[in-house]
Amino acid sequence: MIVFLLLIAQGFVDVGSLCPVRCHCSRKDSISCTDKSIIDIATLSIPNNFTFILISNTQAAELTEWSFQQMTVTLRLSLEANKFSTITPGAFQNFPELKSLKLTNNNLNYLPPGVFHPLSNLEQLFLDRNALLYLDPFMFDNLRNLRELGLNRNRLTELPAGLLDPLVKLKLLNLSRNKLSDLPKYIFSSLLNLTNLLLYDNHLLEITPWMFNNLTELVELHLHTNIIIIIDKDAFYHLPKLAKLLLHKNLLTTLPDGLCLHLPRLSTLSLYENPLRELPTVLFGKMDYLKSLWIYHTDLSTIPNFVFSNLTNLELLVLTRNAKLHSLPPDAFSGLSNLVELTLHTNNFSSLGEDLFRELKQLQNLSLYNNNFDYLPENLFHPLRNLQTVYLNNSNLHTLPGNLFKALANLDMVRLDSNPWACDCMLQEFRVWLEHNMDKVHNCMSLLCMSPLTLKGIPVLQVDALICPYTTTKEYDKSSYMVITASSSWDGVTSVSQSTSPSGENLTSTIGKPFVSATNSSHSDPTTDRYYNDTTSPALLNHMGTTTKAVLSEYEIHHAEKIIRFSLPCGKIIYYVLVLNTTMQMFLVLLICFCLLKMRKLYNYFNSFTEPVVLLRILIPLSSTSRVQNK
Repeated sequence: MIVFLLLIAQGFVDVGSLCPVRCHCSRKDSISCTDKSIIDIATLSIPNNFTFILISNTQAAELTEWSFQQMTVTLRLSLEANKFSTITPGAFQNFPELKSLKLTNNNLNYLPPGVFHPLSNLEQLFLDRNALLYLDPFMFDNLRNLRELGLNRNRLTELPAGLLDPLVKLKLLNLSRNKLSDLPKYIFSSLLNLTNLLLYDNHLLEITPWMFNNLTELVELHLHTNIIIIIDKDAFYHLPKLAKLLLHKNLLTTLPDGLCLHLPRLSTLSLYENPLRELPTVLFGKMDYLKSLWIYHTDLSTIPNFVFSNLTNLELLVLTRNAKLHSLPPDAFSGLSNLVELTLHTNNFSSLGEDLFRELKQLQNLSLYNNNFDYLPENLFHPLRNLQTVYLNNSNLHTLPGNLFKALANLDMVRLDSNPWACDCMLQEFRVWLEHNMDKVHNCMSLLCMSPLTLKGIPVLQVDALICPYTTTKEYDKSSYMVITASSSWDGVTSVSQSTSPSGENLTSTIGKPFVSATNSSHSDPTTDRYYNDTTSPALLNHMGTTTKAVLSEYEIHHAEKIIRFSLPCGKIIYYVLVLNTTMQMFLVLLICFCLLKMRKLYNYFNSFTEPVVLLRILIPLSSTSRVQNK
């Protein structure tokens, strides 16, 4: 045992004694040199018995054939984050067994032809984060065992034809964050074992039908953050094992029919942040593995019926931030029987169809905030038996049906804040629901009345009386209104407790007495309360007829009936009489003025003859000539 310990100690002593001064040898087969004072790798005189060599963060700018001695056992060489700008052709000739070479984050803009030819056993080559502009067509000719190649974060504008042909065992190819705008035909056709292809953040314009030929083992394809305008309908036809396809942040305005029809193993698909104006009717094939789909920040105005019908196992659908998306067809979500979360927030919806969610039996989370709803159908959420959270905040809601959330037995939380609530009688049913479900509404006291002005800024739950106008016409006497006090009866049905006539009379109901019907009333209706007639607001009739069961005495019903029937008609009659009287008075005044003017003219005419008229006969003497002629 003592001899064994001595041998081990001797081994550690040997390692320490062989480690260069500016390096660290924490393990027997590993050396790390990270001193910024190092400007020449050759001066380190690294021994040849290390399998892993790490040299980083130095000032060394050149790598030559004299930088290392013969490294017969070295398997991994990492030269990351140095200042290398020059590598001579024989720089790696002393590493016959090298498996991994990392030249990440240097200043390389050129690699000499044949520099990697001695590395026939190489499996990993990382050239990322350099300034490479061009690659020799025969650069990788001898790397037939290469499994991973990283060329990302360079300045490559093109790839020479045949560059990747020798890499038949390659599994991962990273060409992201370059300036590639076009790719040679069949550039990837020899990569029969490729599983991951990263082409994102380039300048690609088009995805051709032959681009991914023979990539039958491809699992991940990253094409996002390019400027792709066109994708051929057969671009992904030969990718039967593709599980992840990322197409977001491109310039796609439309997608070809059947683009994803032959991707049965696809589990992740992203289409967001494209200016998509429409989706094809047939886009997806049978995809049992697709769990999430992201389509947001597009120019879609609607989506086709049944477009998601093949996505039977989809659990998350994100269809948000589409400023032009204003409507959804009734079968938009048909087939999504296993959907758990649906986000439709920050669109431009004004209404939703009553049967839109009828197939979403497993839905638990629904996000509808930041829309412009005019109304929501009463039965909209009734099929969603498992719904737990609903977001309707900041959606321009003025009122909601009282039964909107009635069927949601599993509802835990609903957000309704930042809406301009109209505190009139149409809100009465919902207010009753709100009183009984305050624990489910997020910050329920933040639900504030926006109208009428007398209640503006008051929390809905603190309003004791909801104001309801009698008439639906635009011009009405604003002093004529009905006040309905929000109170609940034994069945949770609202009862009218106070009414106010234009003259200020109070009508108080007596709760607990049987309802008395009028058998001789010409306006009686078995579906409504007795005292409503044709002059009552239709909205008020509909609301009170279905939600209130007022219990009034015989005298009070008769008195209320009088006021409601005759208050507004009498007012109108008086108004019209006054208008007619004023008109007649103005007419008489004008007529009198006209007559006076005529009389004044006649008076002036006769007043001008003040002296008698004298008729004078003037005799004109005849001349002598005229006399002769007369004779």
